[in-house]
Amino acid sequence: MKQRIISLVRALTAALALAGCGGSSGGVTAPADMEAMQQAMLAADPALPEMLSVTSSVEDAKKLFTYLSDLDYEKVEGYLLSYSSSGTADEIAVIEVKDPADADEAKASLERHMADRLKLFQTYGPDEAARVEKGVIAVSGPYAYLVICDDTEAVIAAFDTYVSGLSAEG
Repeated sequence: MKQRIISLVRALTAALALAGCGGSSGGVTAPADMEAMQQAMLAADPALPEMLSVTSSVEDAKKLFTYLSDLDYEKVEGYLLSYSSSGTADEIAVIEVKDPADADEAKASLERHMADRLKLFQTYGPDEAARVEKGVIAVSGPYAYLVICDDTEAVIAAFDTYVSGLSAEG
């Protein structure tokens, strides 16, 4: 528990540091550090169970991406995926596309992924199916994201804070 609190504090500190970066970038956004984004988003909901996580920086990222999305991987700049290790519906995912025009296609792929998860939980965990139905999928610039957890607002706010920090860096 102490280690988790330390990790949460570190992630929040990183997110706040990024949010505090000054300067105008003229709308240019730096590529996301998916691990840092993932940490900030996970830290935003302390009620999350233990999560298994992967990002586009791992060796078999392209293969693992197929679990999350059917989007052509050539369109992907980066991604993150965190999901409950205990079989609950909790899941956080972000896909950053190379061309913002592809963000809606990435969103549609996340909608298909969520529909598959819903079918699974309707069969094996009806209580969790209700949580999937409350999940949020949206687009923000070159990002499509999916958030299924108890405090979706806090996780989305952490995402927004992280992304706004990238714009300030650019």
